[in-house]
Amino acid sequence: MENNQALLVIDMQHGLLQREVFNQQALINNINRLIAFFHEHNKHVFLIRHTNTSFSKENSDDWQIDNKLNISDEDVCIDKRHSSIFKEKHFLSLLKKEKITSVVIVGLVSNGCIQAACIDAKKLGFSAILINDAHSTFHKDAENIISNWNLRLENEGIQLFSTLGFLNRNSYSL
Repeated sequence: MENNQALLVIDMQHGLLQREVFNQQALINNINRLIAFFHEHNKHVFLIRHTNTSFSKENSDDWQIDNKLNISDEDVCIDKRHSSIFKEKHFLSLLKKEKITSVVIVGLVSNGCIQAACIDAKKLGFSAILINDAHSTFHKDAENIISNWNLRLENEGIQLFSTLGFLNRNSYSL
């Protein structure tokens, strides 16, 4: 695992997980495996919360990171008001301060904040890795949407790995 790599857990908030998220339990399990791996290797985990004035009001129950995620006090919560976390100047400053050059992206939703973060990360010069079985959506055609975004993002130069593929690849490189 690269020393300058961070895990971005995007919009895994209580309110969004109350919706019919495709493969929700597998999504949570895979993200928890990645969080545990990053914790075990003392790497940054950023918990990204979408904040707005409707479904995700700041400090509401729906806005909170869902309690099914195994997060720690060392994980950093970042609030965003845009679809891409990379549009938040304070987040970019934090990444620069921590010398992060590679981001591993997981969470919700594939056809929104996930694809926006992947594209912006790449545009800004970060190495972007999307875990293809650790992002999802609540769209009625979720399986096709996820598959199509995986293909589109890979064609844009985003690295794709399964959870197991990422963990195995990085376990051997330590």
